[in-house]
Amino acid sequence: MKFGDNLEDSTYAPWKDNYVQYNALKKQLEQGLNGPHGWTERDEGIFGQTLDGDLTKIYNFVNAKFEELQERTTKAELRVATFQEAYNQKALESLTAAISDITDDVNQLSKYCRTNYAGFLKIVKKHDKNVPYKLRPVFMVQLKSRAFYNVNFDSLVVRLSKLYHTIGVESLPFGTPITPSTLTGMINQQGLDRRSFKFWVHPDNVMEVKTTVLKHLPVILYTPRGPGPNNTESLDPSLSSVYLDNSSFDLYNTKLERKEGAQAIRLRWYGSPSNNEIFIERKIHHEINKLGEYHDRFSIKEKYVDAFLKGTYTMDRQVAKLKEQGVKSAAEIEQFQELVKDVQKGIVDMKLRPILRTVYNRTAFQIPGDNRVRLSLDTDLCMIREDNLDGVTRSGNHWRRMDVEYPVGAKTAHEHDTTRFNYAILEVKLELPPNKATPAWVEELMNSHLVESAESFSKYVHGVAVLLESHVALLPFWLAQLEKETGRTPDAMRGQLSADTPSISRANSTAEIESINSRRSSVVSRAESEHGPALSKGKSRSMDVVVDSNYGGPYGSNSRPGSSRASSIKKGFGFKGLGGVFKKSKGSRETSPLLGPTQADDVVPQIRIIPPKPKKIVGVLKVEAKVFFANERTFLKWMNFAVLLGTLGVGLFNAGDNIGRFAGILLAITALLTLVYSIWLYERRLTMLRNKDPGPYDEPVMPTLMCVCLLTAISLNFYLKSNVKSKP
Repeated sequence: MKFGDNLEDSTYAPWKDNYVQYNALKKQLEQGLNGPHGWTERDEGIFGQTLDGDLTKIYNFVNAKFEELQERTTKAELRVATFQEAYNQKALESLTAAISDITDDVNQLSKYCRTNYAGFLKIVKKHDKNVPYKLRPVFMVQLKSRAFYNVNFDSLVVRLSKLYHTIGVESLPFGTPITPSTLTGMINQQGLDRRSFKFWVHPDNVMEVKTTVLKHLPVILYTPRGPGPNNTESLDPSLSSVYLDNSSFDLYNTKLERKEGAQAIRLRWYGSPSNNEIFIERKIHHEINKLGEYHDRFSIKEKYVDAFLKGTYTMDRQVAKLKEQGVKSAAEIEQFQELVKDVQKGIVDMKLRPILRTVYNRTAFQIPGDNRVRLSLDTDLCMIREDNLDGVTRSGNHWRRMDVEYPVGAKTAHEHDTTRFNYAILEVKLELPPNKATPAWVEELMNSHLVESAESFSKYVHGVAVLLESHVALLPFWLAQLEKETGRTPDAMRGQLSADTPSISRANSTAEIESINSRRSSVVSRAESEHGPALSKGKSRSMDVVVDSNYGGPYGSNSRPGSSRASSIKKGFGFKGLGGVFKKSKGSRETSPLLGPTQADDVVPQIRIIPPKPKKIVGVLKVEAKVFFANERTFLKWMNFAVLLGTLGVGLFNAGDNIGRFAGILLAITALLTLVYSIWLYERRLTMLRNKDPGPYDEPVMPTLMCVCLLTAISLNFYLKSNVKSKP
């Protein structure tokens, strides 16, 4: 669909006169370009004035509408405060309708900002594509000075959430207050078994998802401890995590393959890096019985983190302090000690170091003290390298790098170490009783067009797969899904991946290598002129170029009979293949796709290009019902074979002579072993299927042993029969 038609469909009728005049500006372009004198300076001036007028109009409209929404919200808060003293069902319905209208307008204003921002970029791009004047540099300066698209709706969302749940809409009793710092008293909960569903949310649908959820669950925000203002305007929703792993990326691989007991260890803080309270968290994956992930954590002061990771600092002071306070029981303190020691031992033994940082803004929805339904929406996800690999010092000996400025903007000084995720991430966590159905509004949201299922998605796995692709052998399956949905190339989708320098080995001399490289560069330059620069830039994938030192060239002084390049190539059988044998090679010219034409006196080592080994894509194993039936059919086939073999063995034992009885015993034993093996194999594969184990499912050993036993019994029978002398 063209953007002009899309703009008309997205227009909110009450505000239709306040949108960018995209079709009118497009018509101006067409008329000016098709005029007798082409596009003139006068046309450029009129176009610029119209564009600037639309920008000013939209900027003023957004500011006025946002102030209006704030005033309406303030009036609703005053009505709620007075309404608590005089409860009336009719007044309650009126107040609820007023709050719903404000919520709808907030959602519409968010869509309005995104639509007009896209309209400005589209029309400026069309202008610069068809007109000799370049408008984008100047217009972007004007757009940043009147940044209507950067309106922060978080404060309004929090205030509306408080209004909904103060009047008790579907969640809390009437009059129950919800404060933005409610989460402060909940952060130290440990040992939570979580079942979660993950979804991607397009940026255009983020506000609609927020306004949908806040009608059912209150918004909760984390407030860092310590002095400072505590209101909705000063709250920082940013959340940062530094993930640990070793040089072999063991935690990455086990998490990606979803192995039972796979761990993820991270250091997390809320708000800016100046926050002194750091949480060390451990997540353990449980697939059996669908327990989900086991999540526990403890807090530590920032100045002790480096020593804790090295194993030189213990939490004995905190333990003694807990015992003195007497707030926790002896069992809880002992559990805390075991957790700290276990996490520290794992970090030291596995040699875990900082690998990746994730930074994003989180909006959480939850009834305080009620873990049955929890939702979190993470936006503006940014992933930054923290490792010291590739000979680059990033975090150094510290547990995090200190050159990251907050808030993380669109561009940073270390852009080559950064990648951004274009979608928001919605996580739905349910802890419902066995007979309790999922709330209808949650089911409706998860099945709606607003979200896209992202099962098994992990921020850490995605960041490593994108930024450290050359260091890992496995890639997550959702990279292909993202490439398909965004329509971009893999390199553009994954960010700027560092290309490995092609390695040349087994060369005769340095001069030889330089000669080859100079020839390759000349061929690349010719390829650029013929096919464009995209051919020579490559795909940022490593490629090995191997120079064979034993090759003396097809026509050089070191060449031997039969060592020509034509004879070294494997030819197919037929007349075409035979024809090449009788071709004369003397004085001919060959064309190499890499080095270009070669002369008779041109001695060039043979070059073999080894393409990069493809990465293994790890996906979600989906077990269908037919797989269980196939397992049962395999079991029945083995049973059929065992019964047949056993019947033959019993028959030989009962009706034969001593030799027949001996062969019957061997066949019967083989049948019993086959029967036991078939039962064991059936149960083993059934357990693997239930646990969604990726395999392998083949069993090459036992079938071979069965064949050996059967062959032995038959061979012995023939051998003994042939050696027995017949009676006279």
